Amino acid sequence: MVDENELLQSGLRSVLAAEPWVASCLTATSAETAWHVAQRALPQLVLVSMSLGGRSSLDLCRMFRDRMPHVRVVLMSSEGRITGAVAQLHGAVAALSKQMPRQFIINALLRVTEGAKIFPKDSAACEKRLSPRELDVLRHVATGLSNPEVATALCLSRHTVKQHTTAIYRKLDVRNRAQAASRAQELGLLPAQDRTRTTGRRTSACAPEITDLGTSHA
Repeated sequence: MVDENELLQSGLRSVLAAEPWVASCLTATSAETAWHVAQRALPQLVLVSMSLGGRSSLDLCRMFRDRMPHVRVVLMSSEGRITGAVAQLHGAVAALSKQMPRQFIINALLRVTEGAKIFPKDSAACEKRLSPRELDVLRHVATGLSNPEVATALCLSRHTVKQHTTAIYRKLDVRNRAQAASRAQELGLLPAQDRTRTTGRRTSACAPEITDLGTSHA
């Protein structure tokens, strides 16, 4: 199990240790430590929390897919959800919520060890598609920019940016900027190149605001 939250990690470990089909249960609090432990212990199943810093959760998932393909990786999330499509893209065979009932998680993990693939039912269909402009705003918001700073960077009015952020919160089912950034990370919506974007562009390089009218309804 790989989770930065040692309390949650300890709780799940004690639950799994009591299961007759679990021979041993090792833990790690970082992707780097988890990889070293896996190379020594050669586990059959690895639970990876999406709460690991940066994109290390998905990076670790891909490492197992590429270098230890026999390992079955389960992605676990707390805030928001990760779609089955994104989880499978990075090599996971299951995606579960930490909020699910204990027995459900246990049964799901047992099924995974038996070869099953388990993903949130219709999760991909439940995700309302963000427009290209909303993705742009989201990626800027995720870097920590305020609405006025996003407006300057994208040559939009503050009112337009506010409309976009409201639509983003609704579509991602989140309540604030921090949750939106976390959700975007879980869904793989934050390419590395977008994190380094700055607010260097100024209004002198902007097209008229009218060219953006209606994009918030896409």
